[in-house]
Parts: sequence; structure tokens; C-alpha cells
Amino acid sequence: MNIKSNKFSTTLTALSLITASVFSVSAAHAATQNEVQVMAVDFEGLDENLYGAKYVRYLDEVSGNSGAYLINPYLQRVSSLSGGYANLDGIDVFNLGSTFYIDDTWMLAIEGAHSKFDDDFGDEDYTNIDLKVGFNLSRQWQIGAGLIYQRATYDFNADGESYSESENETSPLVFTRYTTVGNAGTGWDFTAQYIADDIDVLSGSARYFFSPGLSVQGSYSYTNAPDGFDNVKTAGVALDYWVNEQFAISASYETDIDSDVDSDVAALSATYRF
Repeated sequence: MNIKSNKFSTTLTALSLITASVFSVSAAHAATQNEVQVMAVDFEGLDENLYGAKYVRYLDEVSGNSGAYLINPYLQRVSSLSGGYANLDGIDVFNLGSTFYIDDTWMLAIEGAHSKFDDDFGDEDYTNIDLKVGFNLSRQWQIGAGLIYQRATYDFNADGESYSESENETSPLVFTRYTTVGNAGTGWDFTAQYIADDIDVLSGSARYFFSPGLSVQGSYSYTNAPDGFDNVKTAGVALDYWVNEQFAISASYETDIDSDVDSDVAALSATYRF
């Protein structure tokens, strides 16, 4: 995929320099409770790119002594709070989230995102809340269900008049996760989710950990569009590499595999735990 933005190229270069500097750091096994992530996303066909940052506060220490660094918070059932911000061509996106594990059996996760777009013609506000409840059938297998709530508000200015509209939608979902990753940090991590609505969405992924710090993921999603619209099929691949237990770089690429429309998405991120 061609990189069309100088700003995006600069971001890639900066992340590469950060990576090079961290290679020289020799860290002992660290128990961390904070995580910071920065990201850059390039959308095919858009002149602007998305830039964002996220902070996670773990309510207990995340140990690097065993398991796979990327998913250790899940493997160790460590609860967390998070917040983030992203910007795409003047559109601000804010998000807050939390994940709580109860007795290593139950999981409660809630994440909310709010975006606002203003121009000369009016204002648009979007709110999305994702609520999930999970139950661990075993150490390896989790199942669960939840709801996605979406609200959109539009304020228009036309011919000196102001108009307001809003719409709400709630969609149920089910999900599952199965991982074979053990203390050695190698193995598989599978996920699947189904969202039931007027537009059904089925998605899944499979990630393999070659070592505690290196993994590759393949993903697929199918959107069953209503009559008159084309169904959407997307496939993606992602690489996640932890230089040590504290610093990681990730790259991903996703494309529509059944359409003539350019909808490729490339992303790069860097993560630091301390």
C-alpha cells in the first residue's frame, strides 16, 4: 500500500527510531501497571490519517515472568481502566474503557467512544457503548454475550433554519475466545464474535505466538448487508513484536476482499509498559 502522507511517513520514521533505541535496553523481568500506546492509521482514498494515543492503568501488576507479553493482562486476569484520544481530519474521538475480572471466572468489560464533527453546515455527534460479560469455562476457554449501543445526533443549518435529528440502536452480540498459550508463551489465541442486527457482522481471528514476544494474526469479517447493498468481506494480517517485556511495535493491514472499492487500512503502533 502506498503511503501518501508526509506526516504518516514521519510517524513511521519516528517509531522506527524509538524501536532502535529500545533494542539497546536490557530490562529484567518487570512487573508493570501502566501502558501507553501511540498509533498511526492510513486509510486508502483519504488524504488525512488517523493519529491516536491510549493509556491503560492496570489495577494489579502485570508480570512478565511467563506467558505472552501481548495478552498477559488477559492470561493473568488483571483488571484495568483505560482512556484514549484520536483525531481524523478534524474529527475528535474520545474513548474510555474498563475491564474487571471477578474470581478468575467472570469478566465485565465496558468501552465507550464519543466523536464530534463540526463544519459550516452543522454538527454531528456519535456515541458508541460496548458492554460484554464473559464466563470462563476453563483457563483456556471463555464465552460471553453483550450489547452494542449506538446514538447519533445531527444538527443542521440550512436556509437560515436549524434542524435536529437523532437515532438510537442497540444490537446484541455473542463472543468466544480460546487460547492454548501457556507459561512458555507459545501457542494459539482464537477469537470469534457475532453481532445480530439489521446488518449482521461475523468476525474472527487466529493469532499464533512463536515466542512470548513475537506473534502473527490473521483476521476475517463478514457483514451481511440489507437488500440493495453489497455484503462486505474483509481480511487482515497483523504482526506484533515485543523487543522486551516493556516495549512493542505492531503493524497491521486490512483489505476488502470482495469489492472494487479501495478500502485498505494500514496501521502502525508502539506500546510501552512501565
